[in-house]
Amino acid sequence: MSDTHFDLLVIGGGSGGLAVAEKAAQFGRKAAIIEHHKLGGTCVNNGCVPKKVMWYAADIAHAVADAEAYGIPVARNGEVDWNKLVTGRENYIANINNFWDGYVKNLGITNIQGYGRFVDASTVAVDEQRYTADHIVIATGGQPIVPPVPGAELGMTSDGFFELQQRPGRVAVIGGGYIGVELSGLLRALGSEVTLATLDDRILNLFDPMLSEVLHQEMTKQGIDVHTHYQVTGLAKNNDGIVVNSPQGDLQNFDAVIWAVGRRPNTDQLDLAAAGIEVQQTGVITVDDYERTNVANIYAIGDITGRPQLTPVAIAAGRRLAERLF
Repeated sequence: MSDTHFDLLVIGGGSGGLAVAEKAAQFGRKAAIIEHHKLGGTCVNNGCVPKKVMWYAADIAHAVADAEAYGIPVARNGEVDWNKLVTGRENYIANINNFWDGYVKNLGITNIQGYGRFVDASTVAVDEQRYTADHIVIATGGQPIVPPVPGAELGMTSDGFFELQQRPGRVAVIGGGYIGVELSGLLRALGSEVTLATLDDRILNLFDPMLSEVLHQEMTKQGIDVHTHYQVTGLAKNNDGIVVNSPQGDLQNFDAVIWAVGRRPNTDQLDLAAAGIEVQQTGVITVDDYERTNVANIYAIGDITGRPQLTPVAIAAGRRLAERLF
């Protein structure tokens, strides 16, 4: 077998991609992962892991605020040391990245740095180098949606939130799903003034109505300004900050605006047509119950399949797929 031919070639080094490659390597198969960024994917680098670090900080802030009611003489003095918090978070993530780099190497999995695109149904190119495989798995995950409205570039996505080097004083979060709710809550706990705006008739619109109602009440009690039925038509900037435009009335004077209106599959750059892979208009790759695309020996797992966008779902799909293949 040549250095550029594999039993399994995985495009995407996130949770699902790592799971399927890991299991294949444990079965003694020659496996490779193509990843343009750090191993670990969204969950490790721009999602659940860094978010949980921020959430823990917010939880501690809440505990300090509640302590006096329990007779414990604790008080918050001064601003949150945002730089210390972010530095600690990034060090924690770097340790996970280093673990995955070493673990993949120890398993004998080839880690190919770069963007993969299909040449045909058995060949993937990274820059000028071509790789072939008996089985190819697409596990490229998703990315935040930025709506096509005027001034959209004045806002940031959740990725941009994790790049903030200082805590914004006044923040507008656009979107009432779980990402928008989480970011709103932790920013408020860490000292920011927060406004949340959603087009839906309630926050967490896909969850139980009672949960939405209780959460809305609690967020309001914590000082978060919640706007439902709110249509954002654009962003603008003036001397006082960013303005959120809407027929329901503009919201003014924000230091930062965060888009949290959903995610879309990372499939645009893959040149799926070259391999004959069917893809929906939304970018979702159609698969059957066994993760198979319409092309023999090409599979897709994780967020790009339209299934629940959860790390355990992608990991389970990857492991089961490897067990069926090998």
